[in-house]
Amino acid sequence: MKLNDTLSIPVLSGQNIGINVRSGDSFVFIGPNGSGKTRLGVFIDSTRSASGVNVHRIAAHRSLVLNPNVVPAGYEAELRHLHTGTKEGNSNIKDIIRWEGKPATSLLNDYDRVLSALYAEDNDVSVSYRQSQKVTLSPEDPPTTKLDILKDIWETILPHRELVVLSGNLKTKIPESQSPEYSASEMSDGERVIFYLIGQSLLAQSNTILIFDEPELHINKSILNQLWDKIESTRPDCAFIYITHDVDFASSRHAATKYVIREYQKESKESKEAWDIKPVPKDEKIPDDVVATIIGSRNPILFVEGNRSSLDSSIYRKIYDGFTVIAVGSCEDIIHSVASFTARSELHHVSCAGLIDVDGRTDEEVARLAKNRVFSLPVSEVENLFLLPKIFLAIAKALNFDDEIAEERLDKLRNFVLEKVRGDVGKTCLRYTARRVDREIKKINLSGSTEISDLKTKITTATSDINAQMIYDDFHKKLTGAVNDNNYEQVLLYCDDKSLLSEAAKQLEHDNRKRSLEKFIERGLGTDNFKNLHMALKATLPVIHHKATTHSH
Repeated sequence: MKLNDTLSIPVLSGQNIGINVRSGDSFVFIGPNGSGKTRLGVFIDSTRSASGVNVHRIAAHRSLVLNPNVVPAGYEAELRHLHTGTKEGNSNIKDIIRWEGKPATSLLNDYDRVLSALYAEDNDVSVSYRQSQKVTLSPEDPPTTKLDILKDIWETILPHRELVVLSGNLKTKIPESQSPEYSASEMSDGERVIFYLIGQSLLAQSNTILIFDEPELHINKSILNQLWDKIESTRPDCAFIYITHDVDFASSRHAATKYVIREYQKESKESKEAWDIKPVPKDEKIPDDVVATIIGSRNPILFVEGNRSSLDSSIYRKIYDGFTVIAVGSCEDIIHSVASFTARSELHHVSCAGLIDVDGRTDEEVARLAKNRVFSLPVSEVENLFLLPKIFLAIAKALNFDDEIAEERLDKLRNFVLEKVRGDVGKTCLRYTARRVDREIKKINLSGSTEISDLKTKITTATSDINAQMIYDDFHKKLTGAVNDNNYEQVLLYCDDKSLLSEAAKQLEHDNRKRSLEKFIERGLGTDNFKNLHMALKATLPVIHHKATTHSH
């Protein structure tokens, strides 16, 4: 009989939320620290176990001490011991024995039980096969044990290591190497936790709700998705519940139904528990990971370009410290995300805004976007921020340059930029024109055509209105005017040459390497030595106020 159960979770609004759980389902509950995620796992475990449903919860607070020399008892006894904490399998006292009376905070110390159960099952299957062969004398292949499956998954995830399974012992080695085997107890935390999680999953009873608190703990992000895909595929009879605060992990579980937990309340021992919990809405314009962060955030949202590790994201988190900064890719992605966010009433417990490179937009376009809370930098590309006089001099001060020398270096940088842009005017104007034309083409609406002739007419009419030569000429006039007037800041507003930052690094004697200077800024921004740079950036970047929102619960 397949798993088919309903979780009934009390919510702060007073009505329970019902979640249907079936074999093969997976769920992610994501929320910030202090939102009651672990308490929710305990609640599901205790209430569903009390109703006779098989539930097996793996706490985040778990021991990774591995003793490969355990001596197993019988397989069924070891399973009972693993699942309930007692050899008799008394689930009524699971909280007292397995969790030491503290199911939300106790250290889960059952690695020995996992190993013992794996060894016992391996022994039982091996003995049964040998005895059957004596009777039938048939050339059957030996059966696969849970330890065989674990070894296969573990070595797939960690191809640089090999598990050596011996009788009542476990060792590891480097494949195809002359180096000696070593005890499994000497494995890294990541290697041990992967073994442990696979083992717990394989040893679960049929049709079990498996709850994993912080499933990403101690595991390299590059293998995390593959690991859980493998584990889920081996237990299609079970349902998986992941409890995490890791947005990347949550978004990687594409097939999972996602919920965000924002708050937990239990005023006294006698009062009922309740959570502020909501499903993560599906939205084509805002990725799952972004929506999860939005709903889970207590701060207003600032959408920015790039990715989570890019320099601009790092800067914006320091300057706009009252916002939750989320990198969503391109400027078009930001515009769409802000519009989509604003249109969703269920997301209005916080406000949002966007910040983009000006990227050749006209003053009218910049003003129109700002009305919709999408603000533009005062430069064409974020890298050009560090070429602006106030910001360049602030970096020089952080590098302990004398004021007079810093001004000399700024003059050299200014002359270099003006001369380089003067020589590249044609290329710069061509790139700008291509971007503008591309932007206009994307606005063309070709829907509703019923015949190919009709479609061709629409394309011809729409593209004929795009005058590439006029766009080129207008921008050429602006750029050459700024260069001829030696208007350095205006040139940085128009020029999209990201390589100019390398010249700034050279003038600041930073190995003539753009990335080296970026790392220096990332590391230092926010420290006392970088107060001037922080002030200069804050004075230069757009002022973005928190927009008042209506709270409804």
